[in-house]
Amino acid sequence: MFKYLISFIVLLQLILSSCSPMGAIVTTTSAGAVVAEGDRTVGEAVDDTAIKIKIAEKFAKSKSGIFLDVDTTVRVGTVLLTGIVDSQEIRIEAVKLVWEVSGVKEVINEIDVGDKQNIKQYTSDLWISSQVRAKTLANLGFSALTYNFETINGEVHIMGVAPNSNESESVIGVIKKIKGVKKISNHIIIKEAQ
Repeated sequence: MFKYLISFIVLLQLILSSCSPMGAIVTTTSAGAVVAEGDRTVGEAVDDTAIKIKIAEKFAKSKSGIFLDVDTTVRVGTVLLTGIVDSQEIRIEAVKLVWEVSGVKEVINEIDVGDKQNIKQYTSDLWISSQVRAKTLANLGFSALTYNFETINGEVHIMGVAPNSNESESVIGVIKKIKGVKKISNHIIIKEAQ
């Protein structure tokens, strides 16, 4: 029964793509976007999806509530962790669990410790994220699908693979113009630099 529950949660995670109040839904890139991503090979996209699923399984087995409170984004083996947890111990546990997954090359820990978001802050963050997605899509077209944006307390976390630094700078430029953005955490991997 537990295995079916995990499978259902992972499937739900792959379908949904938004941030959530109190970390109730873990975010991810939808399966359709994985296919459309031109800056990762199909093998890299499949590897990243496998890593994400293994992380979700480990988080679901944790008794700390990590599965509900921490969002993961995976691009070419680099894992970005965002969310809000109750203690530094939970934050450390999340990173430890991610490093246990085969294929992880780097972990970027952007998990905050503190009180969960209130509805007003969640609504503001949701609005910022939707503006970032819409304006990035308008500016870059379909290549915007290669990026994941998470907003927590006005801080926009960006993860994705850019073909060059010009595109990365363009994404940052779009975000800087959006009202309510307090800080930008750029975790874009530039393909030409690899």
